[in-house]
Amino acid sequence: MYTISKIYVTTKELIHYKLMMRCVMNTKACEYIVAIAEKKNLSAAAASLGISQPTLSSFLSNTERNLKQTLFTRQKKEFVPTPAGQIYLEACREIIQVKNRTYQSMLSLSSQYTDRFTVGVTPHRGSTVFSKAFAQFYRRYPNIYIDIKEGYLVSLLQALDNHETDLVLGSVTKEDMITYNVMQNSIDELYLCVPDFHPLASLASPPTAPKAQINVERFQDTPFVMWGPDTTNRKVVLGRLSEVGMKPTIVYESNNVLLIDQMIQGGVGVGFLPDAYCRPNQHRVYFSLNPPLTCAIGTIYRKNVRLTRPQRYFAYLIAKAQMFSVNPWGVDFNELTMELVKEFEEEDGWTPDN
Repeated sequence: MYTISKIYVTTKELIHYKLMMRCVMNTKACEYIVAIAEKKNLSAAAASLGISQPTLSSFLSNTERNLKQTLFTRQKKEFVPTPAGQIYLEACREIIQVKNRTYQSMLSLSSQYTDRFTVGVTPHRGSTVFSKAFAQFYRRYPNIYIDIKEGYLVSLLQALDNHETDLVLGSVTKEDMITYNVMQNSIDELYLCVPDFHPLASLASPPTAPKAQINVERFQDTPFVMWGPDTTNRKVVLGRLSEVGMKPTIVYESNNVLLIDQMIQGGVGVGFLPDAYCRPNQHRVYFSLNPPLTCAIGTIYRKNVRLTRPQRYFAYLIAKAQMFSVNPWGVDFNELTMELVKEFEEEDGWTPDN
């Protein structure tokens, strides 16, 4: 515990406080941290930011020294966020999102908008990919206003059904792919995370090897940390457990991936996380299910709707942003997404093969 003006705060609150004080008007620092987390490599992150690797290395060292916290550990030449780093990273993404909204609101005072549409985004992945696409979209369409609706997938899809949003960024199930039009950008696998003291942990592969496959029913008597009811991942996980006749004992559930990550790391139970959170040296091991447990990532909109050209261009930028994100499954564009690429690739000078 720490004290700020006689108010007791937790380590998480202290990190957020320091970040807000130092970075509220300097989002470039936040962009540096996000780039390191996404690229997992200082050289690649520096290249994406247009700065030198020594400059970025010096920035990270100074930031960690000022915070008195280690934000990243170096594992197999990759930079992996520590628990403190995860908190800092989440706050950085929030600040970048606030900047985007603030600038657009300020511009609205002097701009005459000719049209607007609403995009639903999730707090973590959706907000991150939105921020990557927004600047380029605004340069091309300065008179188009994008309203942002934040939430988790279940509520965002309900908003889409109620015509409260035009596009939703997030993950979907196979059933959702039938109900909605989905411009698929990638496939995400969920891995079973198991504390290293669990009897079955010895069956896991070494950290540098492909993850071993296992049948989830072998964990019938193990407590689960579960995704919350507002998430696609919950539907995907419970669907698979139902297929094999499992009724899991749920000891904790949350919509927030950071909380799920921390609870599993604390040994509360086993649970499912995307690859970005499957870090080595966390006192846990990882399994791929047989067959793998996956969901599609992309831009979602209603059936029988013809998107406007600005909306299609925004969806194209989302696909482009996904192309350069870290995803072990790689890009997996479906037919709808490829149509977008063909529509805009010539004028934008980019194709998936670039």
